[in-house]
Amino acid sequence: MKAGPKAAVDQSPLPFRPRSSIESDRFAAFCDKFVRVPKGTGARGKLHLREFQKGIAADVLDSGARTVGLMLPRGQGKTTLMAAIGLYAFFCWGDGANVVVFAVDERQAGLAFSAARRMVELSPELAARCQVFKDKLYLPATDSSFVVMPASPAAAEGLDYVLAIVDEAGVVNRDLFEVVQLAQGKREKSVLVAIGTPGPNLDDQVLLSLREYAADHPDDSSLVFREFSAAGFEHHPVDCQHCWELANPALDDFLHRDALVALLPPKTREATFRRARLCQLATDTEGGFLPPGVWADLATDEPIPAGSDVVLALDGSFSDDTTALLLATVSAEPHFQTLAVWERPPGDDGYRVPVAEVEDTIRQACRDYAVAEIIADPFRWTRTLQALEAEKLPVVEFPHSPSRLTAATGDLYSAAVNGKLTHTGDRTLAAHVAAAVVTEDARGIRLAKRSRSRTAKKIDLVSCAVMAHSRATWRATKKKRRRSVSFAN
Repeated sequence: MKAGPKAAVDQSPLPFRPRSSIESDRFAAFCDKFVRVPKGTGARGKLHLREFQKGIAADVLDSGARTVGLMLPRGQGKTTLMAAIGLYAFFCWGDGANVVVFAVDERQAGLAFSAARRMVELSPELAARCQVFKDKLYLPATDSSFVVMPASPAAAEGLDYVLAIVDEAGVVNRDLFEVVQLAQGKREKSVLVAIGTPGPNLDDQVLLSLREYAADHPDDSSLVFREFSAAGFEHHPVDCQHCWELANPALDDFLHRDALVALLPPKTREATFRRARLCQLATDTEGGFLPPGVWADLATDEPIPAGSDVVLALDGSFSDDTTALLLATVSAEPHFQTLAVWERPPGDDGYRVPVAEVEDTIRQACRDYAVAEIIADPFRWTRTLQALEAEKLPVVEFPHSPSRLTAATGDLYSAAVNGKLTHTGDRTLAAHVAAAVVTEDARGIRLAKRSRSRTAKKIDLVSCAVMAHSRATWRATKKKRRRSVSFAN
C-alpha cells in the first residue's frame, strides 16, 4: 500500500459510471464493482447488499436527513456496512469529501476504519488512487480524507465533514455526540449516522434519545430512525425464535444461529442477552453474580491437600471492609478453599485490620502449600506486598483495571455455570458469592455489593476468586518451574 503523502497515486477518476440517479442504487453498484468483504463469512468475496442493508443505505443516502439513527443487535454487519458507505462518500462525493469516525474510544472507532482500509487493500482500483495511513485514508485527487477521530469533544470542534459515523451510539459520550452534531451546516450535503446496540445505562444514552425523539416527532424530516428489535415482546422467553428472527435480519445468513444458542442464559445474564441480541430494553442490568443453585452444586466438601500447587489471592481492606485470603489449585478447573477472613466487629469503629496477622497467615500458607503466586491489587497493600516479595515469596500484582476485571469476571462466571470449577463448600465463601451482583457500564462488567451501606453483606472472597481463577487457569497452561522459598526470621 502507499506509505505517505509523497507516494505516487493514480489521479484519474474511478472507472465508475452508474446509470441510476438514486444515491443508494449508485452505492449498491459501487459495492458490486469495488468492495470486497473484509473478514468473516464471505471474506474477500463481493459485498452483496442484503435487503435490510439496502434500506439502511437508503436512510443514509436518499432521505435527505441530517441525522440518521440506527439500532441493531450485535452481529448484523453494521460496522462493515458503515465502512462501505464511508468509502462511497469518500471516493464519490467530490472535492473535500471528508469522512470521520467516532466511537466510545479510539480503538472502537478504529474497527470501522480498519474494515474500510481492508476494503481498499482488496480493490486494485481503490488502492491505486488512495494513500493509506495508520488512522487515515487520503485521496489526493479531491483532497478528501477518511479519518479515525479521538473520543474527545475538544477533538471534534471545527469539523467539516460530508459523513460522520458515530459507532456504538448506545454508550458514546453525549457531549462528544453533540459537538459532532453541531458541526453540520458547513456543507449543503452532510449526514451524521449514529449506529449501535442499546447500552447498559437506559436512562441516558444518545441512541435511545434519538429513538424517543423520532417517535415523538414523526414529521421532523431532519432525523430518520430505523431499528431492528423484538421490542414489545419482552414477555416472550429469551429463546423465542420469533423474537430472534424479528430482531436479527442477518440470522442464518452471516449471523449463525448456533452462536446465539451458545450465549443463552445462564451462560450470559438474561437482561444482557435481551439487550445485545434482541434490542429489548431490559431494565435489570444489575443482578446476582450467579444463577440460583449454581454455586451450591459445585461444592465437594474436600479440602485442598497440603503440598498442592496453588495460587493465593488477597483482597485487603484497611478498616471498614473485610480482608480475605483464598486458595485455588493450579488447574484448568480450579478447586477453591477459604484460607482466612478478617471482619470488623459490629460497633467497633476503631477496628483496624491486623496486617501482621494477615502477613503471617500468608507465610504459613507458603509453608503448607506449593504457592505459585500471591495475587493482590496493590492498592493500600503495597507495603505488605513489598515485604513479602523481599522475602522471595512469589508476589504478583493484579491491578483492578476495568479491562482486566471484565475479562476475569466473565471467565469466572463462565467456568461456574459450565461446571469448570469446584470448592470446599465453605459457608462464608458461599455467603459472599450470594451477596455479589454484577454491574455493567461502558467500561465493562465488574462485581459489586448490593448496596453501599456499611452493613451490606461482604463480597471480598468473590473478588479473591476472580483473581485466583484468572491466575490459576493461566498457570495451568505453563510448565511448572521449581523455586526455592525463604522466610525472614
